[in-house]
Amino acid sequence: MKELTAPLPVNKLKIAVGIMCLFHVCGLIGFYTPFREWFLSNTPLNLVLATGLLLWNHQGLTWKMVLGVVAVFLVGLTAEIIGVATGKVFGAYHYGDAFGFKFKEVPLVIGMNWAALCFAAAAVVNQWGKPFLVKAAVAAAIPVSIDFLIEQVCETFDFWYWNGHTPPLQNYLSWYIFSFLFVLVLIPLLKNSRNLFAPYFLLVQFVFFLLLNLVEFFYAG
Repeated sequence: MKELTAPLPVNKLKIAVGIMCLFHVCGLIGFYTPFREWFLSNTPLNLVLATGLLLWNHQGLTWKMVLGVVAVFLVGLTAEIIGVATGKVFGAYHYGDAFGFKFKEVPLVIGMNWAALCFAAAAVVNQWGKPFLVKAAVAAAIPVSIDFLIEQVCETFDFWYWNGHTPPLQNYLSWYIFSFLFVLVLIPLLKNSRNLFAPYFLLVQFVFFLLLNLVEFFYAG
């Protein structure tokens, strides 16, 4: 029986990677069609689906891990609410409408995005035989690298808008600090578990926004 069930995680992984790639390819194409607004309006659905696939593929998921994800969601959302209201956390900015429903001017999926990115990054580095702080330092850099790519096209796709239209260095420093604190919590929680989907989750998003940057660069030119 054990041998018969062994291939299932691989099949689940293939299904999840296929779905995520399909949605992102459709989005990449759809953003440059007459149906652009429809695709943008479904951005929250894409984020929720990707996060669901990430958790669905986590082997050894426990309630402690779920509580850790919820904690990152709440702290991340709170940081964004304070940031939008004061301009003191990440810089002066406000959100557009692409991410859907907002609480205190911040889309709820933003808190989920914080949790999903840090969860995936922690899951990836947890497979390395490196010191704890080294893993945390590298894991924290992963969400920042993806954010850097998003920042270059955020206004084009109605994600968020910076006063002055350029993200300050403060934004990236704050992203790294918060990400570092979040993975400090998540790495120990995920210690005895595994997520084969996590690298694909991060890679697909990185490539997606990299391609958006390239298309915008040549399209604008």
